[in-house]
Amino acid sequence: MLHAIVRLRSWVVGLLSVYLFIYPAALLLVALDQVPVWGTWVGGALLILQGALMGFWLTANYGWRGSLASALILVSSWVVEHTGAITGFPFGTYSYTDVLWPKIAGVVPLAIPFAWLLVVTAAVGATDLTLGKVANGRSAIRRVSITRILTTASFALLLDVTIEPFAVHINNYWVWNYAGGYYDVPTSNFVAWWFTSLLLTWALLVLCRKPKPGHVDQPAAIHQSESAMMMKWLPLALYMLNLTMFVLVNLSHGQGAAAMIGGLILLYLGYVWSEPLLMRWAFGSRRGDGRHSDA
Repeated sequence: MLHAIVRLRSWVVGLLSVYLFIYPAALLLVALDQVPVWGTWVGGALLILQGALMGFWLTANYGWRGSLASALILVSSWVVEHTGAITGFPFGTYSYTDVLWPKIAGVVPLAIPFAWLLVVTAAVGATDLTLGKVANGRSAIRRVSITRILTTASFALLLDVTIEPFAVHINNYWVWNYAGGYYDVPTSNFVAWWFTSLLLTWALLVLCRKPKPGHVDQPAAIHQSESAMMMKWLPLALYMLNLTMFVLVNLSHGQGAAAMIGGLILLYLGYVWSEPLLMRWAFGSRRGDGRHSDA
């Protein structure tokens, strides 16, 4: 069992290293409209890579519960997307282009379920940062609560708000058959995104919740304390890295509203993350000044 955990952790480190190696070049090429024709597959590959990274991360930290949660999100999101692409419900009438490939059953690109796994798990990271600050305690970010589920679904939706203009008008991943008010994206898409994220978040949090005291669940029991988790910062980091890419690319293509929304989210998360550090620095400086004046 320990050997399997070590192997999983090595996969997480390896996939993260590959992603961080590719990320700067991908960001620069897309922002400057310099992606070569032969390189259009990289976008889909990055989505699959990040989704797989989140799947291995969940399994490394939560054992079979993490694997089951990952599989459930992949299958459920594919079913919803396949239904949506064929019937127009619940997102609205749309179709995928051939930019993302391969396609499952010739309809939904393989990268899309992995994108859902990435977005939902990453949104949990943003939520835990936010609620941990609000509740001022670790226990608040570990339990399954309505607040945590609703906040995660909202962070997932906010990420989609910045993704849609990027995916539709820049990378041409999919096409809407009728125009909506926000970059030609129908409102039904965002409503469906929120509710789908809500259900997937609920499944993820229930399956990966902290084991009850005295309950033996390997390897989840090994990682039931927050300090023992591997790279507990990784979901939040991926959320912010993706948001940064969408903000900069939208901005470089003149999609100011989408860039502004994403930028505000980045500023908020950056503030919440850095405020304790700034407070410690400020109070430390004051104590240092006090000691200096006493001397």
